[in-house]
Amino acid sequence: MSETSGKILDRKGIGDFTATLIRQLKYRRNDFKSIGPMGGFTSLIDLGNIALAFNTDGVGTKVMIAKEINKYESIGIDCVAMNVNDTITCGAEPIAMLDYLSLNNLDTGIARELGIGLNVGAQMANISIIGGETAMVPDIVTSLDVAGSVIGIVQKNQIITGERIMDGDLIFSLQSSGIHSNGFTTVRKILHDNDIGLNDKFPGENKKTADLILEPTRIYVKEILDILNIVDIKGMANITGGGFKNIVRLKDMKYVFDDPAEPQNIFKKLQELGNMSYSQMYETFNMGTGFMVVIDQDSKTDFVSTLKTRVQIKEIGHVENGTGIEIPKFETNLAGYY
Repeated sequence: MSETSGKILDRKGIGDFTATLIRQLKYRRNDFKSIGPMGGFTSLIDLGNIALAFNTDGVGTKVMIAKEINKYESIGIDCVAMNVNDTITCGAEPIAMLDYLSLNNLDTGIARELGIGLNVGAQMANISIIGGETAMVPDIVTSLDVAGSVIGIVQKNQIITGERIMDGDLIFSLQSSGIHSNGFTTVRKILHDNDIGLNDKFPGENKKTADLILEPTRIYVKEILDILNIVDIKGMANITGGGFKNIVRLKDMKYVFDDPAEPQNIFKKLQELGNMSYSQMYETFNMGTGFMVVIDQDSKTDFVSTLKTRVQIKEIGHVENGTGIEIPKFETNLAGYY
């Protein structure tokens, strides 16, 4: 299956577009300076002893599934999750959020469900939603676009950048709740090509397809914030668009996944129905790993004992000197833009 078939987005093209855009952003203030380069999971502003973390993300084409079955609560949770899970990768605590909704019609039923979902997500992440923007733009959007921006706070001497990652470090998986909120262009095409309706039971499952794929993105905020004061975490990656390639955003090393987490059935069936290679699956979906944490050997016992009763975790790989990503079990090597 080629990347031009419509099942996998042209991530290189997206990377080129983004890089071109960033090259034009040359102006910087001399007082409130940014910390680190663009391209990480979160952006930081120096405020002396502390730094502010900023994130913007959206739910993407998952909203098209929600629209088709007229069910939007989970989308609100997704919007919070996609942002706060990025914020915590640097060790920051998310504290507040703004939402942005682009609409083509004003439906108070949708507003109510989205609001309920956003509020549930805010409670799970312990953040305040302090405002936002609702834009009525029927000439631009055909249904609905849901996005948000989160601000977090971190002591400057506690920022986690990934720079301390070294040969021999361990990679742990925190289990995902399912597809989360990326890869839905691929998902929708596979469902269409195989005549699987949203109200049909998904192959191998007792759930309706819509219920399964609209499962909200897991929020990892409380688990990660609790572990920060116990374990020396060297790097964290939110596994969203680009799949396992997200980990290379931490540091240019070789990441070897000797024993990847067992993917949920939905990923196995999507791979089968879409005739996708392991390489394509692991660079598109989270494959059962929603979040990755890199620690050293000495931290393993404390890490496992602290989190094992709160979220399913697994040691899935290690770090070596070099570059790229290897999944030996599937003879898969991932390289290039995440």
